[in-house]
Amino acid sequence: MAASACAGRSDLGYASLMSEVPATRAIVIPPPGGPSVVAVLQQQYQDGLSQEIALSTASRTTGQNAFYVSLLNNTAGNMEVPNSLSLPSMTPDRLQREMEERMPGVEMETSLVYVQNRFGPFGFATGRSSTGDLCLYAWQQIEPGEPAIFVPGGAISVRLRLCDADANVDQLLRVFYGYTIAAYYRQESWNPYGDPPSPPQHLGEKDAPMYPLGLGGSEGKATVVRRRTITERMQPVTPSVRVPRRTIDKDTVAPAVPSPAAQPEAAPTSGYPVVPPPPAQ
Repeated sequence: MAASACAGRSDLGYASLMSEVPATRAIVIPPPGGPSVVAVLQQQYQDGLSQEIALSTASRTTGQNAFYVSLLNNTAGNMEVPNSLSLPSMTPDRLQREMEERMPGVEMETSLVYVQNRFGPFGFATGRSSTGDLCLYAWQQIEPGEPAIFVPGGAISVRLRLCDADANVDQLLRVFYGYTIAAYYRQESWNPYGDPPSPPQHLGEKDAPMYPLGLGGSEGKATVVRRRTITERMQPVTPSVRVPRRTIDKDTVAPAVPSPAAQPEAAPTSGYPVVPPPPAQ
């Protein structure tokens, strides 16, 4: 019985290498203000890893808003993982297949406008789903401008699938403009961003003034700062008109003394004294 029990034991295996990691381990972080990260699925490769970063969704369109990120190391990191990561070129046919897979039934139109964020140029497409939601699909591949022959510098592939019921195109693009890459490989050769940009041409030179934002420019035009002064207008106060006091007998009818600003009134009833009106306010 003991022998048969040992022979019948087996370890549980999974057909996929995908596993869930904490949200704090996400490679890409959305900009402040949302959408928030709700789950991260990660798959390890021999020369890199990929993540599907699920985002909070406020739409009626089928599917999940998410970042799809891949980090390519170009060096053998974990020999126990047999498969390797490859980043195919971003051709129109491949991008169209990705949109059909991740946004089924949504007619997407690729924008011809040139745009770029802090990591370089990227492309995007927009479309309206059958439920009325506006959808965005953006793509970007970050790699050195000049490929290294002997020591490859690695690469990063980013995709964003985002649908929203109330947002416009600018609000959806804000997510792709403001995302941050929060992971890296601790190797000197891994540098998909390339060399840092050089400083401005006239930095540190004489006769090349540089102004703060809004206080000048290359054309030498100074910005005029206009201050709006709010003044309180005082209404003129008409001085009170003092009417001289007169002794009026009860049997005597005295004529009315009208105020300079008062309107003419009807004739007084005879037989009664007339009281002067109050001073104009």
